[in-house]
Amino acid sequence: MPHFNNIKDYNNYAGYNTPKKDLIDVIKYNDYNKILLSCSGITSDFYMMAFKRNMTDLEWFGNTEFDTKSDFLYFIKPSQMHKWDVKEPWEGYHILVSPILLKDYNIDFSFFQYEINEALFLTDEEQVQIEHLYTQIFNEYNKDNYELDLLIAYCNLVFTYIAKCYKRQFDTRQPLYNKFVLEFKKRVDSYYLDKLNELPSVHYFAQKLNLSTNYLGDLVKHTTGKTASEIIQDKIITEAKIQLKSTDKTIAEIAYNLGFEYPTYFSRLFKKHTEKTPSQFRK
Repeated sequence: MPHFNNIKDYNNYAGYNTPKKDLIDVIKYNDYNKILLSCSGITSDFYMMAFKRNMTDLEWFGNTEFDTKSDFLYFIKPSQMHKWDVKEPWEGYHILVSPILLKDYNIDFSFFQYEINEALFLTDEEQVQIEHLYTQIFNEYNKDNYELDLLIAYCNLVFTYIAKCYKRQFDTRQPLYNKFVLEFKKRVDSYYLDKLNELPSVHYFAQKLNLSTNYLGDLVKHTTGKTASEIIQDKIITEAKIQLKSTDKTIAEIAYNLGFEYPTYFSRLFKKHTEKTPSQFRK
């Protein structure tokens, strides 16, 4: 599978012009008539933020019965595999940006770590606004004396708006997402029945539900008002209380049974949640 560690090589592969800068590039698809229409898989060292129209393989990007069938946005993170196979060129824009540049400007959003099949499907109003913002970014980038600070500010504005749109999508897909949250809670409740002897994590449950860790975390928080980690910790404390009251196991044995590597970490977490040490609770 090809891997691209710079934007220039990626552009050459996909059919775009040489970027003006090494760490960022902005592409308007309509400017190219020889875009690569099929790729079995590539990876890169940079982020892609793509706004696309007229795509035909929407199911791969996570389209559901609750979504529109037109414009959508998705994100590819460094080292994430990306593939496509379409019959006609798509329209829209994408931004390629190095994580170095985002770090320099202290820009980070949870959806940067979403999977491709967790794309954002836009309403008509959102499509208009997103296209307007991408057009501003594109126009600034193509100035002879463009300002990087202004370009990044435009990007940050897009990201902030996208975060708002994802919240709308969580609401729109509520019947579907309620099932995910319910399944997450069921798996948390039954976790210790499998005697795994390791601490449960958001990542573990996300894998079981075929979601990215950040997407599950954001979904649970939006739906329940509590973070996925808080729900998991509540279960750990509940299970600890049961074992403290119903068994003669030592504090260390209970800690190891719950998945803690060190009993002191268990004691700290327990006291944080109950204002008592495990020994005090047992008495």
